[in-house]
Amino acid sequence: MRHRSSGSAALGRYLLLAALTLFAACGGEDPAFSTPAATFKTYKNAIAAGDLDMLWSCLSANYQNTVYQGDRAALAREWREHPEQLQSALRREIAQEKPINDRIGYLLFDSTTLASPQTSPFFYFIREGKGWKLTTHLDSLFHRELEQAIAKGEFKLPSD
Repeated sequence: MRHRSSGSAALGRYLLLAALTLFAACGGEDPAFSTPAATFKTYKNAIAAGDLDMLWSCLSANYQNTVYQGDRAALAREWREHPEQLQSALRREIAQEKPINDRIGYLLFDSTTLASPQTSPFFYFIREGKGWKLTTHLDSLFHRELEQAIAKGEFKLPSD
């Protein structure tokens, strides 16, 4: 009976670890979009770096298609014409992160970090593909998911 050398056993363990790491990376969630807060951080980093592609990737498919008609150039034009809207996101600080269920959630921002009292204190998120993506309160898919969450008792609307 032959015994493996410690070198070949170590190589085998290394190859197994590398394969498991690769499998986890391919099948798992992108860390940049692992939570609503992580997505918001990625969004802020994209704004600060002037990275339009990364900013676009933070938006849900419905957001891209509803607000920008699937046209990245429309986002670029908005950024050039109204940079203050995106820049105000850099000042926002999260007061609460609330995943409603495994599909939808929101961030509530500290009101002192908003551009004005009329600015919504919320960002809404929907999970798609490999992570959480920013969406709009007008997203019909988000509304449908919210209605289902309420019906299942996963979320209760605040009472006055």
